[in-house]
Amino acid sequence: MDTQSTYIGKFLFLFFIMMVSLFLITGCEQPEKAEMQQKKNQETETSEPSAPPDNAENKRVKPIQIKEGEFQGANGWLSDDKIVYTVNEGTASRVFSYNLFSGDQNLLYESSHPIASVTVSPAGKYILIRTSPGTYEGTLTAIKANGKVVWQKNISGFDFAVEWNPYHEESLLIASFTEDWDFTSYYIDIAKGTLEELNLREPFAKWGDSNHLYFLDWDNENPSLFAPLVKQSIDGNNETMVKADIFQFDAAKDRLMTITVPADQSDQAMYTFMDKDFRKLSSISVPHLTRFSDWLVPYYDWTPQGIITFQPLYSAESDMYAGGFQLISVDGETGDKEVLLEDMENAPLSCSPNGTACLAGFYLEKLIMHDRREIFGLVELNDKSS
Repeated sequence: MDTQSTYIGKFLFLFFIMMVSLFLITGCEQPEKAEMQQKKNQETETSEPSAPPDNAENKRVKPIQIKEGEFQGANGWLSDDKIVYTVNEGTASRVFSYNLFSGDQNLLYESSHPIASVTVSPAGKYILIRTSPGTYEGTLTAIKANGKVVWQKNISGFDFAVEWNPYHEESLLIASFTEDWDFTSYYIDIAKGTLEELNLREPFAKWGDSNHLYFLDWDNENPSLFAPLVKQSIDGNNETMVKADIFQFDAAKDRLMTITVPADQSDQAMYTFMDKDFRKLSSISVPHLTRFSDWLVPYYDWTPQGIITFQPLYSAESDMYAGGFQLISVDGETGDKEVLLEDMENAPLSCSPNGTACLAGFYLEKLIMHDRREIFGLVELNDKSS
């Protein structure tokens, strides 16, 4: 009995020592395993690519749903994601902002009179709304992007031309036309609440800087296809000829574009890009279409890099041309040209601030996403019968 008890006691003692050792080994391994697993997880998180940014390339376009009234048209961009559009319902009109990707919209302005035009300022800070209480009446209302009215004035006129100042967004140039196309030009500063009549020879002027304008000095007594491009101060003084023999021109902030037709290449239109000091940056030639008395300049809009425009496939008479248009982007710095889309219709364009998308169509009812090479319908009509 004593020998057996001694044997059992030794066995229990060895078993106890073994269990303690096993416990200690396991206890040491667990934190080590946990630490190794944590490092593995960290390495996995580091090696895996991060989620792509939530940009326009990854967003789905959500069409506008018109619940009441009739879509009159889109009017321009407040930001790279947000546009402005107008709806008519009877004699009343409403202006909305709309996020193309979230579908969020806000009523910005409502009028009991028809809205004749809506113009967004270059950086999307202001919106100018023209309502027409009568045939020869115009009420001009400037609102902020949140809908707050900041300026309003009644100006008589049959039609109007509007040029926002890209150097000072609180000011703009307006030409008011009679039915016979006589015109009066005004300088408006909405921050100061002032309206000043200007003495300009031509109504379609563009901003050269905060205090100067560009215009084509047409000779009404000797009609021509070309005119000199003139720069003058806003008060009508200090005229300077910039370029001779220009068919058409346009200006954006710190940039100038002229269009002319070289004498030795009458089937081509020459687009020349310059900086604000009239230094030539680049030029391109594109086929153009002839009309009865001049040439067709396809629709275009500015982008941060240059312009986006349409070009025909070959030169011809515009009435006989049936070749369709290419949508192209032009880099104003280098003159590089890229074809974005084929078989397009020449129609008005309004491009987003970053230039990656354009509204297109005579009501700006389409959305062109250049990076995707896709075209979307902007408006989804609700079926009231369903």
